[in-house]
Amino acid sequence: QRRSEFDALDFIGEMRFGSGQALWGWEEFHSNVLAWLLDPNESHGIGERFLRGFLRRAGVPQAVRAVDWSAVKVIREWENEVTGQSGYLDILVIDEAEQVLCAIENKTFSSEHHKQLTRYRKALKDAFPTFTRYHVFLTPWGTKPVDAAEEGHWKSLTYSKVFAIIQSIAGDDDAPLTTDASGFLRQYTTTLRRNLMPETSVSQLARRIYLEHREVLELLFANRPDWGVEAKSILKGAIERKPEWQIDHEISNAVRFRAIDWDQYGVTRTGSGWENDSDALFLFEFRINDGQPLLRVWMTPAKDPNQRLREILFEAIRQRPTLFKPRETSVRNSWMVLHTDEDYMLEEDDLGVGWDDGTSHAKLEAWVADFAAMRFRSMNKVILDCLRAHEAERQR
Repeated sequence: QRRSEFDALDFIGEMRFGSGQALWGWEEFHSNVLAWLLDPNESHGIGERFLRGFLRRAGVPQAVRAVDWSAVKVIREWENEVTGQSGYLDILVIDEAEQVLCAIENKTFSSEHHKQLTRYRKALKDAFPTFTRYHVFLTPWGTKPVDAAEEGHWKSLTYSKVFAIIQSIAGDDDAPLTTDASGFLRQYTTTLRRNLMPETSVSQLARRIYLEHREVLELLFANRPDWGVEAKSILKGAIERKPEWQIDHEISNAVRFRAIDWDQYGVTRTGSGWENDSDALFLFEFRINDGQPLLRVWMTPAKDPNQRLREILFEAIRQRPTLFKPRETSVRNSWMVLHTDEDYMLEEDDLGVGWDDGTSHAKLEAWVADFAAMRFRSMNKVILDCLRAHEAERQR
């Protein structure tokens, strides 16, 4: 069901932060959305509807909620200091005319620390002594303050309440939303339901399954394959069986190698900066990222006598965009990635049952054989031509 339901915010997070860094996991994102919704004058077009709904669930009396909130100010990261300790309250909603404020401390996947709520409450009292002050502690689970003495001062609110407010606004036919606002709020409620509401989130479902089947799952987890280690071993063996290649060195997630015929050119041994003090100027690399192997070609920082060779080589590579995919757009004196494959050697499905029945192993071996016979020969010819040109230029 999760895979069939499109969550644009989850998708954007994966693109921006990478796997495991989804946007819904960032507390700042939710605080920004809430501050936007709470401000009646923002671009959402819902006026005071979300603000009033939030205040009602925060325990603010009807008489206060009924006032004109059009001139309200919503402040993100309200800076304060108490007894020499600075802090930043997530959201402060303040109505100067009515002398009312609502302070919101938001926690998604972290917890209160250093008596934050106590310090924020005291800072608000000092800064706004004549205001009527309401304090909200917003979390997925309705967590209470660490200090029991603060429970009488802070209203613990769940994201389920935020979800209900937005759902109510989106379903109000008497005050329909614009298409843009409706689309965004629909996506945001999908994110809340899937990830921040304990009663419906996938993470909480997974937690419950784990607790019910802990022993079995831990046994499975303890015996899962280490794809990175095993893929590296396969690739290392494949390199060793190629007479035209020589392993230079390896690190925990990569094996680096060179062509034997580079050794006739002394300039190829003028590099520095590798983890094992290798003096190679440039190397091919099979790197493992999250269990998936990938081809790269690296070159070390420039120094005499290899500066000119770097220029010659980069220009030759730049003129062959179908063969080389450099990370840089111009030659520079620091580390350079002369090439990175756009695709991994294996597909995600290859990390399944084929990993143990030999299918994935054979696919990796076939990939290396095909690379050695085709692309490597073409890439190495470019490198050798540059080495010959550099040598001829140096001897003139």
